[in-house]
Amino acid sequence: MNFLILAALLATLTACTTQQPAPPPSTTPPMSTQVGEESSSIDAVAIQRALHLERNVEQLGIQEKSFNTCEMGYGYSRNKNCKTAYMTVLNVRLLCRDSEGTISTVLTEADVTPIAAQTIRWSLKNVSGEFVTDGLGYGQIVALSYRPQKRERVRLALGNEFLYMRAHEITKVITPRPWCSM
Repeated sequence: MNFLILAALLATLTACTTQQPAPPPSTTPPMSTQVGEESSSIDAVAIQRALHLERNVEQLGIQEKSFNTCEMGYGYSRNKNCKTAYMTVLNVRLLCRDSEGTISTVLTEADVTPIAAQTIRWSLKNVSGEFVTDGLGYGQIVALSYRPQKRERVRLALGNEFLYMRAHEITKVITPRPWCSM
């Protein structure tokens, strides 16, 4: 009899200690290679390579590909929170002109100056980060998110100056005078 009571008590204690409360529903935020809770464990460079999105910064414009996070790996769990994610790579060239307002002449390379070696802050819907332009004004945004970004507005900012454009419309951006003096 004591054995049965001991066995029942042991079974009850074991059941209580092995049951864990259910985790709260996942509300995973969007992420980018620069900002986001998950971004530190995600190898964006490896994902970019796996998706064949490595591009020379001089190849202007946007490319975007979707992938299954569980199939991708590189920091994503192989069996938890499987989702469709998107990698967006946007190459841009930033130039400034030494005038403001609307102009009626066509600008040539002699009329503009590259925005060189500047840290540009960017946001693309709920994803944000920074990139540094090279000596000719080229820069690259690499973003990971759980929604397509190609048709979203991107915000580019330098100091207190900023501009908005549709991501799929950005290639070469010619900014007014205030961007030149940063």
